[in-house]
Amino acid sequence: MIRKKNIQNHVELLHKENKGLYALSILVGLTTGIIVSIYRYGLSFAEHLRSQYLSKEILTNPVKLIFIWGIFIAIGLFVDYISRKFPTTGGSGIPQVKALILRKLDYLFWVKELLVKFFGGLLGIGAGLSLGREGPSVQLGSYIGYGVTKIFKRDYTDEKYLVTAGSSAGLAGAFGAPLSGVVFSMEELHRFFSSKLIICTFLASICSNFMARRIFDMNPSFNLYTKYPTSINPYLQFLFFIIFGVILAFCGKFFTVSLIKTQDIFKGIKLPRAFKISSVMTLSFIICFVMPDITGGGHHLVENLPYINQTILFLVVVLVAKLFFTTISYATGFQGGIFLPMLVLGAILGKIYALILINNFGVGNDFIVHYMILGMAGFFVAVVRAPITGTILILEMTGSFDHLLAIATVSIIAYYVTDLLKLEPIYEILYERMPKKKIEDDLEEDRHEHLDKTLICIPVSADSEFENKLIKDIQWPKHTLVVAIRRAEVEYIPKGSSQILAGDVLVLLLPSKLADKINEDLFKMGTAH
Repeated sequence: MIRKKNIQNHVELLHKENKGLYALSILVGLTTGIIVSIYRYGLSFAEHLRSQYLSKEILTNPVKLIFIWGIFIAIGLFVDYISRKFPTTGGSGIPQVKALILRKLDYLFWVKELLVKFFGGLLGIGAGLSLGREGPSVQLGSYIGYGVTKIFKRDYTDEKYLVTAGSSAGLAGAFGAPLSGVVFSMEELHRFFSSKLIICTFLASICSNFMARRIFDMNPSFNLYTKYPTSINPYLQFLFFIIFGVILAFCGKFFTVSLIKTQDIFKGIKLPRAFKISSVMTLSFIICFVMPDITGGGHHLVENLPYINQTILFLVVVLVAKLFFTTISYATGFQGGIFLPMLVLGAILGKIYALILINNFGVGNDFIVHYMILGMAGFFVAVVRAPITGTILILEMTGSFDHLLAIATVSIIAYYVTDLLKLEPIYEILYERMPKKKIEDDLEEDRHEHLDKTLICIPVSADSEFENKLIKDIQWPKHTLVVAIRRAEVEYIPKGSSQILAGDVLVLLLPSKLADKINEDLFKMGTAH
């Protein structure tokens, strides 16, 4: 009787009002907007300090030079200490959010972890490491969503919505692109759309963007405005798009392989970790003098690219230096992402390609900004494998739909070629490599009957293992109950003969311990191609 009542209580969660959830999404968005805006201010201030105190004049003062070098090493050792003490805060943060949604990770000390992510990112990126703020901003938003869940005692189902809403708000606040935040959460974190999820993420993203723009006077990350160039044959232009998409795909694969290999090499070097960290910080210290443009995220480098005369050879050197400094910086495990560096690399590739066209086909200089924009979108798609996000993000940053066809063409070509190259999305690779919550395998199955139950929702995509199968034909884990099938926002009570279709969302009731163990496997069965 108690078991039936427990199941009934969980089923009633499917039909509860969403007003409270939407209100909390607004709260998450506003709070995330404030925190991410302060984070952006802090990084801008750190960049100003670097340019002020690491000028060439300091080279004539050895004592001051050695003192600042010591500060760089001290920052590196401190950030490394807190990163190892709170391992869930390291790196980009996007793989951690995916793991949290799939119940493979918990924010056990979410307030402390939020502070570590915040200040660790300020110190590491502020010290010149080639890391981006957007990935950390996504995780900062997820901490806020998780914290609101705990403060207001919401269930696990609402937790997923609020964590996703916070992640969307984090990206929206970091880029000044609310729609991109929504689409990124759908395409990368959840891989399916639902009306409730869309409303939660939209509310949070819009509120975050409002706080960033209206209260903190934040602008989008890039101020790149250009019109679509029409001084060339459109069919020839289309051919240039295809070639560029192929180039970006191969460059994206090279970046992905380099990032993973550098991590392995860094871990495999048989030297004290303090020595390795000190070496990386020393490298950052030197680069701040030699090539300051490739330090930090690099958004100023992108904004200056169209207006500075550089040779193709110089740009290739900058490209290679930025790429490898990014992989080395990320190998430290510090609080910083690869989102912004990817866009910077794409922009540099775009200018190199544009200069080649200008030198060989006599096209105008308006092709420089044009192909920088295409390069950012295409390189992002090649590495992250999220074409909708890449397209929407660049459109929001430029404020013009003139480039829609060009961006879509380059993105699809880059996506298709990377698919042929069998390149997995970078965040999937990083997710698989990160440590996750260990689940006991030797628990007696009968114990699950007496544990707390939880609901999980599994989306069903085309060509997945669930599509067109009957519920009775699927080998469900023991003690798993298919509670409902959501189809076109209508819930159906399933039978054994009910057929599962693409676009459905399966609502499953199972013991919490089992949910932690098999949620990821069920998710892959419903979404993997």
